[in-house]
Amino acid sequence: MPPVTEAPKAPIKLSTYAKTVISLVYTLLLIAGILGNTLVIRVLRGIRGGRSVQASLSHHMCSLASCDILQLALGIPAELYCSIWNPFPWPLGTTGCRGFYYLWEVLCYAAILNVLSLSCDRHRATCQPMSLHLQKSSGVRLRLCLLWLASLLAGLPMLFTMGLEVIHVEVIEGQPQELWVCTPLSPWRDLFTISVWASFLTYLGALFIVGITCWKMRRALEGSGQFLAAPGPGGSTQLLGRFCSEQTMAVRKQNARMLGYIVGTLAVCWLPFQARRLMTVLRSKNEWTETYYRLYITLQPITNCFYYLSSCLTPLLYNLTSRNFRQAFFNSITPCAKMPSTASVPWDIQITHQTIRSSSVVRSTSDV
Repeated sequence: MPPVTEAPKAPIKLSTYAKTVISLVYTLLLIAGILGNTLVIRVLRGIRGGRSVQASLSHHMCSLASCDILQLALGIPAELYCSIWNPFPWPLGTTGCRGFYYLWEVLCYAAILNVLSLSCDRHRATCQPMSLHLQKSSGVRLRLCLLWLASLLAGLPMLFTMGLEVIHVEVIEGQPQELWVCTPLSPWRDLFTISVWASFLTYLGALFIVGITCWKMRRALEGSGQFLAAPGPGGSTQLLGRFCSEQTMAVRKQNARMLGYIVGTLAVCWLPFQARRLMTVLRSKNEWTETYYRLYITLQPITNCFYYLSSCLTPLLYNLTSRNFRQAFFNSITPCAKMPSTASVPWDIQITHQTIRSSSVVRSTSDV
């Protein structure tokens, strides 16, 4: 969003050295993120056939990994080519301008909603474990499809608000030159402002909700003592003392810890990115100065590095929070390595037939 009230003497760009360093960092993030998330999907696909795998968790992890891959594969190359190396004039035309920011907005919403859905799913698994048997795998897939559909609809304002506008700069000895830039269009200023604030408030709301669910999960697991009281069908109360072994409780704590790490990463890595986006709406376009615009250009690669870093850290968090998933992950890297049979699936603990107190429900499956 270039300044309008005062024309700069030359196009404001990053130095060649800065562009080179940014390109190197972006390339490393692209390789690491795509490789890590691809391996996550490969591990999940390899174990999905087992009856003891919790399909809901697997579907959520695959959806989140797919979102991370799209963020890196679509965002980094386009940003390097259009925003870093060839910002003036915009090389992809009006369609490329609108398409780039539309996909960016869609993937932002998809990542946030995926984490929110994952937190709700793990909260149910921890505080209402019997409800897992009442939901079908098709229901989880339908929920994720609706999640992606909502993201596609939420990003629609970018197709109208973004476009090409011309600015005038003095390049050599006062000779003016017109440059086409990809920027929010002035006639759609109000819609663009609403869209940015809606994205920011959705981000804060998701962090708040996930934080509450993590706190409830930890409280349910640590404050319940030997027995875990959970609501069952028909308003009954289930005491999961005999049903949940120490290993099962440890696995559930790992899941709560994993979710906490994910939301922590989202909070730290996305906050600078969201703050820079707010710069585009805190001042109207005719109030932008050259200094303000230089600050915006300088912060763009820094905040976006943190944004892309969050997509690279997700596979690492899975490995840090689960020893079994870590073994399966390394086994996918080195197929010749032998992996213990107990690590055949992530977060999988085998449980024999046991009777739950105050209920005649019998379960023969694994807990995730």
